[in-house]
Amino acid sequence: MLNAFRNFTKSRYGLIIVFIFLGLLAIAFAASDVTGMRQGITGSSGALATVAGEKVTEQQVRDRLERYVRNAQAQGQKITMAQLLAQGGFEAALNDAVNTAAMEAFANQNGMAVGKKLIDTDIANNPQFAGMDGKFSQQTFEQLLAQNQLTPAVFREGMTTQRYAAWLVGPVALRAPAPAGVVTPYVATLLERRTGIVGFVQSLAMDPGPAPDASTLAGYYAQNRSRYQVPERRILRYALAQPDALKAQATPTEAEIAAAYKKDASKYAASEKRGVELVQAISQSVAAKVAAAAKGGDLAGAAKAAGLEARTIDASDKAAIAKQVSAPFADAAFAAPATAMQGPVQLGGAWFVYRVSKVEKIAARTLDQVRAELTEEVAKRKLAALLADSRQAIEDAVGDGATFDEAVAKAKLTAVRSPALIANGTDPDNAAYQPDATVAAVMKAGFGFEQAGDEPQVIPIGQDGSFALVSLEKIVPAAPRPLAQITDKVKADYMLDQALAKARAAATAMLPKLQKGVPMAQALAEVGATKGAPPKPFDFKRSELRGKENFIQMAFDMPAKTARLVEAPNRGGYYVVYVDTIQPGNVAGDPQGPQMLQSITQALGQVGAQEYERQFAASLVSALKVRRNEAAIARLRADLQRSGASGQ
Repeated sequence: MLNAFRNFTKSRYGLIIVFIFLGLLAIAFAASDVTGMRQGITGSSGALATVAGEKVTEQQVRDRLERYVRNAQAQGQKITMAQLLAQGGFEAALNDAVNTAAMEAFANQNGMAVGKKLIDTDIANNPQFAGMDGKFSQQTFEQLLAQNQLTPAVFREGMTTQRYAAWLVGPVALRAPAPAGVVTPYVATLLERRTGIVGFVQSLAMDPGPAPDASTLAGYYAQNRSRYQVPERRILRYALAQPDALKAQATPTEAEIAAAYKKDASKYAASEKRGVELVQAISQSVAAKVAAAAKGGDLAGAAKAAGLEARTIDASDKAAIAKQVSAPFADAAFAAPATAMQGPVQLGGAWFVYRVSKVEKIAARTLDQVRAELTEEVAKRKLAALLADSRQAIEDAVGDGATFDEAVAKAKLTAVRSPALIANGTDPDNAAYQPDATVAAVMKAGFGFEQAGDEPQVIPIGQDGSFALVSLEKIVPAAPRPLAQITDKVKADYMLDQALAKARAAATAMLPKLQKGVPMAQALAEVGATKGAPPKPFDFKRSELRGKENFIQMAFDMPAKTARLVEAPNRGGYYVVYVDTIQPGNVAGDPQGPQMLQSITQALGQVGAQEYERQFAASLVSALKVRRNEAAIARLRADLQRSGASGQ
């Protein structure tokens, strides 16, 4: 079942459904996973919809999409934002955000309220936040939140939202087992066993007859022209601009280095780093208890006595401490005297007891001390600017009507002409030709032109800022190769088709023989198909068909004591299949029956629960006043598609 689920997620619609299902699973977060917490808890002023007065913001939808991509990638799934959007992820995220807002609005309208104490209890009892001793660990709590880009305040807001969802959806989504009357016949079908035998009439083992004369060959070629079709090819001219050609011009002057030093004076000025020991508590009362116990100086011991853990931050600047804890805490830590215990104090929505354990003064650095560093930085900026200026100059010239040759000459680039290539950059006339990344990018752009002579286009080539000016010189329409060029190939195909026709005739002649009880080997011999592999018996259950050949799968669509044929790949011949026995599945008598019955019962129960969840959410949305801002939705969808495509 797990393999089936993994395969399902790879399909177009499977990924969308899994996305929605994961959104609903976030309801269970209070007792399990942290990674679902960003759902529906941050927002911006851009409202995509309102549900009974509750706004659904652009940021909520962005958060859902980013969270899914991030979590999927963390689990080893190779998915990008562009792929998710192409498979309907935007609509799924928007609908999920609307459903969440509807649940919250419905709960508020019906007098439901989540108290602060309840959320505190949920956090303290969540095993995800337990330390080595099994008790709540403030350090673990902070680390998990930091890993998931959450602040305590945002986290608590999300816990509140999910508590509402659990109260409303939980009773609806109870996973009752699927009825035995539905599951048992289905499992019995999977346990059905079939036996039989497969023979192969090989084309190459048949006599194709005489070689075709010129007239016959020409007629065969005319009837099968599509086999010899060469796709449309294009000949392009392009000129490549790369950073290496501009490096000499990007050497920084002394004045530029001095200006860069002056601009970033604060970076090289004297600074200070501080080390901090802190305890973060979920309430004022707990923080006060820690502060009272820490008066003797043992903050770690005081934290442990309260079931918490003290956290130590090595010497860091203010920005680093703000990133690890919060900006309000960093401001307080850099204003506090060294060694003195501070707190309890509320900073940024959390309660702290802390002390500055170390103050490290960093001396200013002179221009001479950072000259090498600045030289490299300025050179990179100048090179990027030169590339950008060169690209802009070429685009301006083309926009003013310059031809490809004129723009290339003005930019002092070298023009290159490609062979006649198909869209993927390969040459049908030269199998040894292998396009590099530049040619592949150029050909992709070249097939975007409508006709030869269209305005040249500038396209990016590499991450280093390289670009190319591309012009379409000629379109070679799709057409079959001339018979004179491929006479041997057409002749070989003709002979193979003649042999295949005889193989079909022989295989067809076997069918009545087999149905009269003639053994497979004897039937093959009687029709002259004595070469090739001997007949092969088969014995499979229907549940074992995944990955099997098409002729074995065909056997499970045939009555007993019948024979059928199916063509082998690449005109290789014909498989002849005879089904001997069909043994109906017996759930109780099959060793795999009980386990399969239990597994499928659970799987169908989960599917039913998911459907209840979706239907309940849909009923809430339909019962409440929902207004969609279609213009804002269209803008966000377009913005995500642009950014997703550029991020691939």
